Amino acid sequence: MKRISIVWLALFFLLCAVGAALARAPAKKPEKKEKNLNQTKIIPKKAFHEALIKLAKDERVPVASSTLVEKGRGEDYYAAEKILDQNPETFWAEGVKGSGKNEWVAFAIVEESTHLEITPGAGREQFENFNRPKILLVDIYQVKLPQKDDEYDPQFKWLGRATYNFQDKNVPVVQRLPVQLPELAMGVRSMYVGVIILQDVYRGQFDDTAINEIKITAVWGAD
Repeated sequence: MKRISIVWLALFFLLCAVGAALARAPAKKPEKKEKNLNQTKIIPKKAFHEALIKLAKDERVPVASSTLVEKGRGEDYYAAEKILDQNPETFWAEGVKGSGKNEWVAFAIVEESTHLEITPGAGREQFENFNRPKILLVDIYQVKLPQKDDEYDPQFKWLGRATYNFQDKNVPVVQRLPVQLPELAMGVRSMYVGVIILQDVYRGQFDDTAINEIKITAVWGAD
């Protein structure tokens, strides 16, 4: 009987010691949510998420919020991919009512790129027919592309913004990207994405705003 009492007494002291240790242990801090994670600026989050899925399937083809479609022309005549075709007379034209403020086009950016050149308008031949950008915003995102049920589920982070101001000429404006884009880590597929957002325009004969061409480059040692 005495031996059983000693065992119970020892167990009691052990439980007290464990309880005291747990009480002294610091409480686990809740994990901080990463700032700007899955948050867009100006453009709708759902539409951007859908655009990222399209870019994940083919990084070579930009994705636009809207595209002008004219009777008698193919649906891709003014498509967003025209801004990357290196043809000075083709262009993307937005397709909403009005001048297209806050309409946008998203495109992939190769890691370690440093500069973005944008040529406004509808090429030289149709320059005055379409609206031309006066002010554009360019947002930069880093995007991770995990897959869920064999579908991409993009996770994105806003990195920074640049503002482009244009004269009313078919002349490109080139600026350094607002953030550095270092080489992406191995693991989950990732990419950088730029988003051009229309703000103010020079008016043309038609109330549709056009962007002629963009060019992404890496220039080291230059401002």
